[in-house]
Amino acid sequence: MSEIRRHGIGRRHFLYGAAAAVAGVMGTGCTPDDLTGSSGPDGVPVIAVDAQRRSFTVSPFMTGVNGAKWYDDAYGMWDAEHNRPAPGIVGKIKKAGIGMIRYPGGTSSNLFNWKGAIGPQADRTRQVEAQEGVPVDSRFGPDEYMAFMREVGATPEIMAPFANSTPDEIADWVAYMNAPQGTTWGDLRARNGHPEPYGVRYWEIGNELHGENQRYWMSADDDKAMRQYAFGGTQRQKRQHVGTPTDHRPAAAVSNGRPHQSFTVWYPPVVPKSQTIRVDEDTWREVADLASAGADDPVYTFDPRSGRIRFGDGHHGEVPRKGSKITADYDSGPHAGFVDYYTKMKAVDPTIEVLAIWAPIEDGKPAGGKSFPELMAEHGHADAYDGMAIHPYTDFSRDLKATSFPDKQAGHDYQMLGERAHAKMVSDLIAQVRAHGKDRAYVAVSECGALFFGKKNDSKDYPEYSYAMPHALYMASQWARFADLGVRWTTGNGLIGKKPGLQRTLFGGAPGFVTTPEAIVREQLSDFFHGGGHVVASEVKGNTEVSTRETPLGSSYEALVTNATVDKDGTLNLLVVNRSPEDDIKSRVELESSQHATTVDVSVVAGRSYHDFNDAEHPDAVTIEKSRATAHGTSLTWSFPAHSVTLLQFSPEKAGVTSSDKKRTSHA
Repeated sequence: MSEIRRHGIGRRHFLYGAAAAVAGVMGTGCTPDDLTGSSGPDGVPVIAVDAQRRSFTVSPFMTGVNGAKWYDDAYGMWDAEHNRPAPGIVGKIKKAGIGMIRYPGGTSSNLFNWKGAIGPQADRTRQVEAQEGVPVDSRFGPDEYMAFMREVGATPEIMAPFANSTPDEIADWVAYMNAPQGTTWGDLRARNGHPEPYGVRYWEIGNELHGENQRYWMSADDDKAMRQYAFGGTQRQKRQHVGTPTDHRPAAAVSNGRPHQSFTVWYPPVVPKSQTIRVDEDTWREVADLASAGADDPVYTFDPRSGRIRFGDGHHGEVPRKGSKITADYDSGPHAGFVDYYTKMKAVDPTIEVLAIWAPIEDGKPAGGKSFPELMAEHGHADAYDGMAIHPYTDFSRDLKATSFPDKQAGHDYQMLGERAHAKMVSDLIAQVRAHGKDRAYVAVSECGALFFGKKNDSKDYPEYSYAMPHALYMASQWARFADLGVRWTTGNGLIGKKPGLQRTLFGGAPGFVTTPEAIVREQLSDFFHGGGHVVASEVKGNTEVSTRETPLGSSYEALVTNATVDKDGTLNLLVVNRSPEDDIKSRVELESSQHATTVDVSVVAGRSYHDFNDAEHPDAVTIEKSRATAHGTSLTWSFPAHSVTLLQFSPEKAGVTSSDKKRTSHA
């Protein structure tokens, strides 16, 4: 079980800023024990807020979400029969205040072909799902995505695939989304029913290509692969199954014994004459024309640009026997790199922001060796990216060396330990970008969360961990820290799921779309992130510490994570996340340089227990509890419930919260 203890008076924990609790906390209530400002007992944590010291603008995109999948009508998010967003999800997304949705998703979208997903549905191509290699549909294409964005009021963010595309193809996508009529792609978009440009500003190139299972054509060597991502190159492929343009499953590489069979290698183009094609273990020979081949000649023709392999018909060239497996060795390339994509895309629309994604993680910290910002600066391309996107997941297996949860308490504690480590990881990347990138380059988070990755892990002792209160507390803490670091936008993972179950989603699957605690906290913090104000200085002195088992990420974590903002209308917002699984925490709240009305609007999300969650049978187990209190002066004592997210909103008094230009600072 966890225990709590107090830091010594001299220790200061700077809380990372103005952001949002994504937790799902059920209403246990938040009570002001002393609203007139008594001192409180020794050892009580002090939450100090200085409303005069401003930093970053509060981002309305902090609580965005990764769309995760586009096929199967975006897992039921799109109503293909009526060509509209599924009615059951629109209102819930709006209520949760989701400001940004990523498309077409993550790993599964690394081989997405956008040109096959526009125009009449009957003319659209099948796609290769990039994780399993299976063929999937293209019904929820870029136009459907933008229709969905308009309906829910969210801002688009596009992950443009790298592994199977070219800079020209992605530049064409930018033009299709943003060019006016009177241009080739603007006119095509208009013919498809969308005359006005969409104005998509945020783009990233590739998804987790640094991961071992997402290298595609690139090298298995980390340093070489990073250079290939940055500048392009050629890479030898060995004993790779062939397939079709829409199917990379092993079965797609098996001969059916019929004449005139055609296959493709996975990652064209191919360096001419570099290929070796095998039928089972026999090497066949390339010819220029099958018409000149004999009936028993083991030959094929090959197009290096498309990677297409064609076999004979039994009269002109042998037919691969039924059941035989076709594999290929070849030099894939030459491929372009990120710099080429950036240059082509910005030439189409200089107002877009194009982010790189090479930010690998190992054991709960950034991977060692040369970083992407260092590499770019070393080669004179420090200005050839607008920012970097990182995926600071807590992976229990990788970071905590856990293959299971000993109990639910461990499931809670592991998330809090990982949250701290991964906020530090984002901070480290920001330092890298500031040191080596251009002045206005920034960091965004395009996926995050706490998960077991892989298929050999066991969460049977706490199967609800990814959609219960602890994950909501985890995400709330991340948003608070990210906002204080100036993270421009965050799209957590993921929006909805494949099945009616809830695993790793905000709303579960169609058709029920259960609202999870994380979605409840997003709703709670909607005003906090959409108030149009600034993060202001906040810190916790004498923070309470929660003790845990010994782990590679430590044996304790801070109970309180907080943030403060001042809205453009002068409202002072104080966000407090109490991650302690069992203990309410009484704290002194010191509102320096603040003039506010005596009425405080209070909202609390908490469960009856730290592991509560919503499901189809109990959709309201976790809700928001709202109330009002009266606070006199700028010093008060407040009790924050265990496992809760609390938002205190102090309305301005007359002219509002005071501020002084002399004391104000800006990092933006």
